[in-house]
Amino acid sequence: MQRKLLMVILIAAVLVTAVYPSVLVKADSGNAQKVMNELGIMNTDKGSTNALSAAVSRAEFSQMLINMSAKKDYVTAKTNVTLFSDVKKTYWAAGYIQAAVEAGYMSGYINGSFKPSSAITLKEAVYSVIKLLGYTDADFTGNVYTGMMNLYSKKNLNENISKTASQKLTRTDCINLFYNVLTASTKDGKVYGETLGIKVDTNGDINYLSLVNSSMKGPVVVMDNWKQKIPFALAGATYYKDGKKSTLTAIDQYNVLYYSTKQKTIWAYDNKVTGTVQSIGSDTLIPDHVTIGGTQYTLSTAAAAEQFAAGGIYETGDVVTLLLGKDNTVVYALGVDALNVTTTGIILSTGKHAVTDAKGDYTYTSFMTVVDASGATFEQDYDNTKVSYTDGQLVRITYTNGTSAVESYAFPNSLPSSMTFSADGLALGSYELAANVKILDYYKGNYTSLYASRLAGSLISSGSVIYCEMNSRNEITNLILNNVSGDLYQYGIYLGIKSTAGSGSASQYIINGKTSTTTSTEILSASIGPVGLIINGTDISSVMKLQSVSVKAVGSTYVQDSSTKYLLADNAQVYFYDGMDYTQTTLSKVTSLTKYKLTAYYDKTTALGGRVRVIIAQDAD
Repeated sequence: MQRKLLMVILIAAVLVTAVYPSVLVKADSGNAQKVMNELGIMNTDKGSTNALSAAVSRAEFSQMLINMSAKKDYVTAKTNVTLFSDVKKTYWAAGYIQAAVEAGYMSGYINGSFKPSSAITLKEAVYSVIKLLGYTDADFTGNVYTGMMNLYSKKNLNENISKTASQKLTRTDCINLFYNVLTASTKDGKVYGETLGIKVDTNGDINYLSLVNSSMKGPVVVMDNWKQKIPFALAGATYYKDGKKSTLTAIDQYNVLYYSTKQKTIWAYDNKVTGTVQSIGSDTLIPDHVTIGGTQYTLSTAAAAEQFAAGGIYETGDVVTLLLGKDNTVVYALGVDALNVTTTGIILSTGKHAVTDAKGDYTYTSFMTVVDASGATFEQDYDNTKVSYTDGQLVRITYTNGTSAVESYAFPNSLPSSMTFSADGLALGSYELAANVKILDYYKGNYTSLYASRLAGSLISSGSVIYCEMNSRNEITNLILNNVSGDLYQYGIYLGIKSTAGSGSASQYIINGKTSTTTSTEILSASIGPVGLIINGTDISSVMKLQSVSVKAVGSTYVQDSSTKYLLADNAQVYFYDGMDYTQTTLSKVTSLTKYKLTAYYDKTTALGGRVRVIIAQDAD
């Protein structure tokens, strides 16, 4: 009893426990497979096939049952006794069979055999898992197997399983059965997974991401003897880098790693921030954050806290590179002697601020606010008596031996005149995109970060590339584009000049259903109706004319004319127009093409990355 309790406590130390009501649950087959893989339930010493259609033998099932119990880490394949005529004590699963039989989960046959190689049937498997849930033969009247099969259905243990009682179970069947058991209630009314310390959500499902997170170890910084800190062979491991499938060779120095021993998986992150330390958390003994470039970063490891603590390596005014983990918190910091860094970005604004000099006196210095390809902004001081900078200028900041230097940078664009993002968003022309590629779309002081998938299939010209950076593997790591996506505009309706303000003209426009007024002259040349605007405060610096198409069909992500589909923007504006006023609505309310006439307005074709930005609905008659 004490050993069983200890096992539960040990598992609970790794997997956070939670209490949930006993409810009938439904298994998600895709989630079930991922959960079983993470927990290692289907693993056997036999090293059996992973083919989901393969039959599961009674011997394999005995070990899976033990994997599903609190006995898991206390049972091995070894045993000193022979329980059955066909299971010698040297048999690969002898220990698991013995443990399953002694626990009452399984039994042999009258002739003294166990038939370890025979496929497990549904009736036999149900008997085992019902026992796992704490029931005994005495809980059933009449035929025990009939009672257990009825309980199997009542508890929804049959979700995603279509086999009859005498049919053999495949690995897929067992995956779903075990998942259903984990989320089912025991005889005592508890969720079975809960008794093993496995978190079940309020919908009665096991959250795979939470499960992975709870068993994930790390962080480990790629430096010195980092490979010795990973407790499994790297050659056969699965790798992800910045959320994408990757390889061991893609792991670079100073990447931050996390790993799962159960899954033999490594997650690598390459996220660095370089700049001058502006402030450190108020608790000088155990600081919890550090500020660089106007942004506060949490120190998430003891090693990072020690580096910035009183008497530590770094202090205010030092130039450092922060290594960020999976949650964008600081795992470790590098000094400029360890890593010389170059950052390229676009100036958003310039100004002056007060700083302290070496004597502690205040002095005013010029600074620029820069945005890089990742969308991160930071401040950089410079001497305006020697050089002047303007908004929108591409600059390069280099940190060498503790000193930062900024200079104007002209990108030597040698890219092909036109390139297309691959349909899967993994390449641009002949260049592969790095797993952690950073893409920024910039135009007239406005910017937005883009996923490569947003531009999948889009054709761009080299003239649209403001900056491109590649790593040693010739993969694109940083890309700054010039208004390629069209997502920097706000889209709505231009209503025209409605009044005068002094000697100027005041124009009205609708964005997101709200009417606003501007005195900007830029908009005066626009045609009344749907339009795209670059807006800074009340100033309009750019106007985009939209193209129109009559809608003949409507889908969930597109509209179509007689022959061409046009993808919808995520925030496409929909208005009903009665001939005088525009009323904001939703596409779902105006999809009846017999009742409404729809006109879609797009910025450019889908092949060029364009989207439908505005849809106007009018009465069909």
